Order: sequence, then structure tokens, then C-alpha cells
Amino acid sequence: MSENKLTTKEYWETYYKAQHTDRSHIVKVCSFYNQFWDKLVEKKNTNKSLIEIGGYPGRYLAYLASEYGVKTTCLDYNSNVSQIEDAFKTMGVEDYNIINADFTTHEPEELYDYVVSNGFIEHFENFDEILDLHCKYLKPGGKMLIMVPNKRYLRQVYGYLCDYENLKLHNLKCMKQSVFRDFANRNNLITNTLQYYGGFPFSVHQKLNLFQKIIYKGVRFIFKGRVNNYLIKHPSKYFSATLIGVFEKPKD
Repeated sequence: MSENKLTTKEYWETYYKAQHTDRSHIVKVCSFYNQFWDKLVEKKNTNKSLIEIGGYPGRYLAYLASEYGVKTTCLDYNSNVSQIEDAFKTMGVEDYNIINADFTTHEPEELYDYVVSNGFIEHFENFDEILDLHCKYLKPGGKMLIMVPNKRYLRQVYGYLCDYENLKLHNLKCMKQSVFRDFANRNNLITNTLQYYGGFPFSVHQKLNLFQKIIYKGVRFIFKGRVNNYLIKHPSKYFSATLIGVFEKPKD
């Protein structure tokens, strides 16, 4: 399945190479999704098992281990595990596991109470197949949380104008609720939550020319502050940053 990947190992190792993670940064980024973590992990400090698919550089895993008391495993093919280890160290977590492997070919050696996938499936052409592979890791009675960016509608136009290199690394076809409803039906999963979330993300991943700077500053002026605060409370598929689903596998 590797030929269906839109990114490479080298891309991700370079992407996070200059990132410096401290505790306040991890907490700020990860706690933004607390309402969804609460739906995934209903009872804290039970030491249940959780795996993140494509978990590099580890900040979500470190946060969940620290704040929710789950025993976490990171599955990722990036060879630089030091970033993952640093995230756990920053959050004071000592009990964790790292599986350095390619998810598309790896066979799970155990099942987990929780499976998390954040910003992963949209980097594949065959996203339905990748989604289905997630179920191989989930225990009966377990829960799965999947997040993908929402780069359709206004964000797609904005991406073409100001962030095209990043846009083309994402498969926009998977960024629909219907994709996840079909996924749940195929795999006999219960859908607990499926919704868009967040404000409009105006940050870009490239240097901007004068024309692009004008667009960027205009979009930033419109959405930063009140408009994005409104969108967080009233999410929209046309503007909100993320599509999030929480699913449950029935017990045998």
C-alpha cells in the first residue's frame, strides 16, 4: 500500500525537526480537544491501553497519558524516536511504548482499549482501506477517535492561494462525514460523535509573496478573535478546521 502515500518519512522528520515542545505548548494544543477526549476516555486513571496510529511526535500521547491516566503506545514509521521520548519526558510520563513500524504493513501483536488517529488518513489515496486497518487494533467494547483536517470549501480556496504545497499533500476526498458514516457501517461500529470543530486555521506552511501576504492578513483579520470564537461554539463544515469522529466497537 506504500505507493498510495502522499507523503514520505523524510517529509515528516523534516516537518517536525524544528519544533520545540514544552509542557505549556503540549497542554495548549491538546486540551483544545478535551470535550472529545472525555468522550473517548470516560473514566480517568484506569490504566487502560491506548495506541495512536501515526503518533509522531508524541504530544497527544504524552498529554493523554498524563491527564487521563492511560497507558500509551505510539505506532509510527519515523526513525527519530527522540521527539516522541522528549514529549513523554516533558509530561512526566515514564510508562509508554513505541512501535517503530509502517502501519500499512504492520500486524498488531495486541488489541487496545482505545485507538487514536489524528491527521493521518488524509495522506493516503486509499483512505478507506487505511481506515479499516485501524479496526484491527481495537478491542471489542473499545473506542476509537479519528481526526482529520477540514481543507474543503473556503479552506481549499485559501490553500490554493496561500498554502498550495501543503494542500496537495492532503486527500480532500476523505474530509466528509459520509466517509466516516460508511466506515462505521462497514466495520459494525457505533458512532458516538461525528462533527466539525474549531475555527478557521489561517496559518500557512510556506513563504508568501506580496499578493499572498495581503490575502493572509485579510483572512487573519477576519477570523482571528470573535469570528473564530463563534465558530468554536458553532462549528461549520464550510469554515471549521477539523472533522472529528468517536466510534465504539460492540462487545462480542
